[in-house]
Amino acid sequence: MTETHPDDRWEPARRPKGRIRNLSPAQLALADDLHIRALALRAASDGDLSIREAVHLAAVQLGLETPAPDEGEDR
Repeated sequence: MTETHPDDRWEPARRPKGRIRNLSPAQLALADDLHIRALALRAASDGDLSIREAVHLAAVQLGLETPAPDEGEDR
């Protein structure tokens, strides 16, 4: 894996107060999995993927979303 610029690293944040408390353990696990996959995809893309694109692609990989019509098979 390539080294990223220090300003481009995502640090795990404390869970925000509010709606997150209402998530079930299964939902929290899914959110964590989505987060980790998106981080890995973005890191592997050397910054070619935006955060939004990385999260969407991670959701597609998890079967939570369908691929957008313009997404190629090269990603």
